[in-house]
Amino acid sequence: MINSLLEINSCEQQGIDIKPEPVQFSALLREIFAHLEPILTQNQATLKNLVPADLPLVMADETWLQKVLTNLIAHSLQNNPPGLNFTLSATVEAGMIRTQIQDDGVAMSKVECDRIFDLHVRDPQDCCSTSIGLKMYLCRKVIKAHGGEIGVISNRKRGLTFWFTLPVATSSGKNCP
Repeated sequence: MINSLLEINSCEQQGIDIKPEPVQFSALLREIFAHLEPILTQNQATLKNLVPADLPLVMADETWLQKVLTNLIAHSLQNNPPGLNFTLSATVEAGMIRTQIQDDGVAMSKVECDRIFDLHVRDPQDCCSTSIGLKMYLCRKVIKAHGGEIGVISNRKRGLTFWFTLPVATSSGKNCP
């Protein structure tokens, strides 16, 4: 929590210092999820990777993107019993790669979905709660610094779907307009 507070303070003061470079997205995702394998195993969770290998390159800072994916997976693991199933997919849409991480856990209300990436998030069931959503707030900051968007969709039948977009790299190595 202290590290998250320090990161957020630094982001608020100086902005997020990302160093995006053209990255093979499907390979990067495989590498990130290999690092997450111990936490998935510990929580008896499974990950089905449906990301096509032939996706175009994206402009991304690998270190920051790993933090985003780790935080999104950790959020679902912390708010569900063991045995969660994740499905990872990605598609190209209008010069962006849209990534989705779907779980089969518990759903959230629309209010919770709308506020999950806010810095100060109170538990709607607990009027005295002072819970602070640091990691999810940081996720939004990182994805926006990359030129993308992030969100969550709740489906009562299938749990949550976190999604984010990243710009496709052009042949010059710069983001698409």
